[in-house]
Amino acid sequence: MKVFNSITLGAGPTLALCALVLVMSACDGQDGKDGQDGRDGAPGSSAPGADPIQSAIGKGQIESCATCHGNAGDRHQARYDNYIDPSTLELRLLSVSSVPSGGDFTVTLRFRITKNGQPFVDSAGLPSLDQKRFYMVRYEAATDQYLQGNSRLRESNAVPTTTPGEYLLSQPGMPFAPESSDAQVYGYIASGALFEHAGPTSEFQDGTHVHLYDNVSNDALAFGAAADTNVNAYSSSANVTGCESCHGAPYYKHGYRAAQVAGLPDFAACKSCHFDDRNGRHTDWQYMVDDPLAWANGVAETADYSYKATLMNVTHMAHAMEFPFPQSMANCATCHADKLDQVLADENFTAETCKSCHPVQGIGAWPELGDQAEGPYYQAHRAPALQYLWTRAGVESVHSIEADCRTCHSATTPVPRLRELHSGFDKRIADASGQRYDEIYTVSIDEVSRSGNLLTIAFSASDPDIAPELLVSFYGWDTKHFLVPSHTRDSNPACQSRGRPGCRMEYEPGDDNPLFTENAGSTAGAWSVTLDMAAFQAIETDDIPTLIANGDVSRAEITITPQLTLNGVRLGLDAVTQTFDFNDNLAVDDYFKGDNKVVDTDKCDSCHGQLAVSFHSGSGRGGDIVACKNCHAPVYPGSHIEMASRSIENYVHAIHSFQPFDLDDVAAANDPVSSARNAQHQQHTFPNFTIRNCEACHAPGTYNVPDQAQSIPGVLSAAYDIADRNIGSVPEAVTGPASRACGGCHRADIINADLAGELASFNAKMGTFGTYVDNDPADETLFGIIDRIMTQFE
Repeated sequence: MKVFNSITLGAGPTLALCALVLVMSACDGQDGKDGQDGRDGAPGSSAPGADPIQSAIGKGQIESCATCHGNAGDRHQARYDNYIDPSTLELRLLSVSSVPSGGDFTVTLRFRITKNGQPFVDSAGLPSLDQKRFYMVRYEAATDQYLQGNSRLRESNAVPTTTPGEYLLSQPGMPFAPESSDAQVYGYIASGALFEHAGPTSEFQDGTHVHLYDNVSNDALAFGAAADTNVNAYSSSANVTGCESCHGAPYYKHGYRAAQVAGLPDFAACKSCHFDDRNGRHTDWQYMVDDPLAWANGVAETADYSYKATLMNVTHMAHAMEFPFPQSMANCATCHADKLDQVLADENFTAETCKSCHPVQGIGAWPELGDQAEGPYYQAHRAPALQYLWTRAGVESVHSIEADCRTCHSATTPVPRLRELHSGFDKRIADASGQRYDEIYTVSIDEVSRSGNLLTIAFSASDPDIAPELLVSFYGWDTKHFLVPSHTRDSNPACQSRGRPGCRMEYEPGDDNPLFTENAGSTAGAWSVTLDMAAFQAIETDDIPTLIANGDVSRAEITITPQLTLNGVRLGLDAVTQTFDFNDNLAVDDYFKGDNKVVDTDKCDSCHGQLAVSFHSGSGRGGDIVACKNCHAPVYPGSHIEMASRSIENYVHAIHSFQPFDLDDVAAANDPVSSARNAQHQQHTFPNFTIRNCEACHAPGTYNVPDQAQSIPGVLSAAYDIADRNIGSVPEAVTGPASRACGGCHRADIINADLAGELASFNAKMGTFGTYVDNDPADETLFGIIDRIMTQFE
């Protein structure tokens, strides 16, 4: 059904917008000129014999979310900005003195606290502060280790002195005198909690160590007479900028413990807790990847999962085993840029290093001996089990995790060294020297021209072995969204895919796609292809020439996604896009990109390494978020995420709120490992410790309630049919842009908490103050509502 020519409105734009204003106040003021007559109204739902689709379309209305929540994104960002802006609190450790006492020492720390430059006056124990901790730890230069930690100076012993803002903290029973040792004393304070840590939809789970504060201050004192033996001799092989790439700057572990503290080398403050002779407390990290089924069933551990809670172990294990690190752990350069020679040195080829990322057995997670079928608990982004690697290499009989790897893997033996097994770079992203493939292998759109219904695109590649795919999508009503995305199938039976007829406006050179013609002179590396826009046999909308003629479509987006496999590895490459304006018949720049971008893909890559390897197996979809929209468009319901649109903003918000993929498959499998992993996944938080740092992805000023003149309505997928949960049947629904964008986060929180009543209330609110209407199977409601709403902005 061609819905665009059949839908009529009951009121013109002026009347519709005035009616919206009347919700809040009367329309006072001077009478304006008579407006242009509106279209004839559609039959109301109460009319005898009313068409149910027309009645549903009639419920579509402009969202009024911006009336009350127009600056909601600014408020989210402001909360996060309070976290990272300069602290009004300042802690300064002034001196340390120790008195021997029966073989131990009573250590006294003098410190000062100011707020806004004035003395911070508090009572004993500093009850006015939300965080206050003080530690001392000894450094041993000969082994480059921090030892005898866990020496906490109890803040409850702090008492004010006669000098306002100064305090003394005396702690008996300490194992050494820090001021006469190679040692450090470190402290931190914080106040002004920014987010709630309670309630089922809180970002922060009960018992978490993560807390964000308005004001945080860290300080330290370093001791030791010789420069080559005191704590300043310590040098981490990691970089704080590596942490900041995902966790934000400045980097505070748990939200308040700084990695960079005045007077100490980078990460030295972290050693106050993660000293080198401390036993680790999270043996479940290795257990969950070494024996997933036993872990999920809560069976007592039978293997030895003990470890030392060094910075290497806790960082590697947490990112490789517990948290969903969005990169390969083999991309060591993320944290160790310019220091790979240190971390990949032969001396580090030890069982402890290997076990910090790899499980030993990985029972059920990897192929059995000689069997290439994946195990039932396989996860693609996990570091493979050592037993699997040994078996695949045919050396399992001579390997033991108890052995010293350096006995064989050294410069004097023929077996691979650590640097030969790990270049330090993800092999999909960069070569062994660190040169990124997306900088070596590129594509470009060289020319776009139109003649009638024919759109001709010339594009090229830096290497003729690159296999490009051409995608053409069409924007609706000068918005940032595609009304007819390239991934939409038409009714042409000449194209067959997975048993379904229909062609897509997607073409790889050599394809047999009747929509496209490869022109004379087109060759590998320099292609010329023509799309016949009239040949696309649209199902839900008018045909494309008609959409262009009536002004519903005025721009197309051309995308080239490159693919290249090198040495059996599909590389992560960048797509390129070009907007074409049909009114002026020329290519235009910066249409919701460039200077007008909504999302900065460099920010995506700072955490993901290369988007094309995080999603879709490196098939050339990195570098340009506009390229993602060819498939991630509002007119498609979510295919892996329930009660979501596949539009990019809905997907990204839901994913980063840790709404799980394919929850119906998890439920249907009735598998304890899948269930345990799913429960764990839902407990995670965006790596800035809160998703409210909108500028972690967005360009400034692009994250408030969406402008409906720039965003078309869309469709949300139905709820999965899952037994034994509160949320029941929720049908596919048509809704507005704020419901998708803002709802991507808020619905995810509600769904994860299984709050059926709150979900119903949220959806009802979207319907009251905007559009939330059940969609019909033929999508006629969706495209009818799109037409009804968007024509009001013409």
